[in-house]
Order: sequence, then C-alpha cells, then structure tokens
Amino acid sequence: MTGVFAERVRGEGKSVRTRARLMDAAAEKFAEHGIEAASINAIAHAADVSNGTFYNHFRDKDELVGAVAFGIARDFAERIDAAMADIDDAVQRVSFGTRQFIELASSEPSWGQSLMRAVWSLPALRREVASFARADLDRGVRDGVFRVEVDDLLVDLMMSTGLMGVYLRTSEGAGPKVGAEIAEHQLRLLGVPPARAHRASHRPIELLAVRPPQA
Repeated sequence: MTGVFAERVRGEGKSVRTRARLMDAAAEKFAEHGIEAASINAIAHAADVSNGTFYNHFRDKDELVGAVAFGIARDFAERIDAAMADIDDAVQRVSFGTRQFIELASSEPSWGQSLMRAVWSLPALRREVASFARADLDRGVRDGVFRVEVDDLLVDLMMSTGLMGVYLRTSEGAGPKVGAEIAEHQLRLLGVPPARAHRASHRPIELLAVRPPQA
C-alpha cells in the first residue's frame, strides 16, 4: 500500500519503508474500526507483511498507536506554530491555529479520525497538543484580550471543539467554513467581543499545503 507515511520515506531503505507502510496501514485501520478493534494481524495484512515483521518494528500495538498519532500531531503543531511566527495577536493566533489544524487533519480522513481517537486515549499525546494551545491562551490573558482563567478544563474544551471540527469535516461532510465557525465560538468562549471574534475567525487565510508527516 502507498500512504502518507510511505510517501514521506520514498527512496529510503527497506526497513524504513516497511515501518512507514505499517504506520499507514495502522492509520487506515484505526480510522475504519477504532484503535481497540484494529488488530495487529489486520494491520500487518494491510501492510502486506507478516506478524513477525510487525514485531521487528514495534514492540506492541500501543507503541504503533503512539508513533502514528505523535507523527501526525507533532508535524501539524510544529508547522502551524512556524506559520504563526509573525503573528503576535493572541486572538489571531487562536483563530489561525484552529482553522489550520482542522483543515490539515481533515485533508486525509485517516489522519483526523486517528487523531480524534488517540488524543483522549494517549495522555502523553494530549499533553503535547495541549502545550501548544495553552501557550496562546496564556499570551491572550497577559495581553488582556482573553478574560478567562487558563486551567486544564479550558484547554480540554479548546481541544475538544477543534477535534469536533475535524469530526464534522471528515465524518459529516461539513465544508471548510466550519473551521471559521468553531474558531469564532472559541474566541467568544475566551471573552473576545462577538464582533471582533467574528472578524478574526472569518479573515481570509492561506491554508498550509498538505504534506505527509514525518514517519
């Protein structure tokens, strides 16, 4: 099979390419059946390798889940953060980050659906994603534009609404405007006046180009 991880390592050695095929197969099976229901046997079969080959690359399914989810989430978060290097306004950063994340995660349904399932089942992944969100929330509070107390519940609410956008895009057929609408609701939750929240969340942006995450 050829997928997003395999494309990233095209031309690399056999071992690297086999690991990437397993990650692509896992992303597909996680999206189809959920993390718990996707068996190692089914993943290995989809990758056209034996179960023994699977264990040459991953200790168990949990390690594979972590590799896939972290590969996707870290790539998205780092790319979005880099794209916001020249954006100082916390309101714009939250809007931009939410909209970019939803569109990137929705560009390949298996990415988004795997992320949705993995974020809440992998505490380390949830903490990593939360660290990016919390930094912009703290910035907005310092600047006086967010009138909230930043705590774990607020960060979870922000992540949940972002993931809901991914769900609506990948599973319910919602159009790209859903990212702007969710960003607007997030900003209003943070205490941004409605008119400013609407302007910031519907401002035209250039979406980041889709590329496979690093395997």
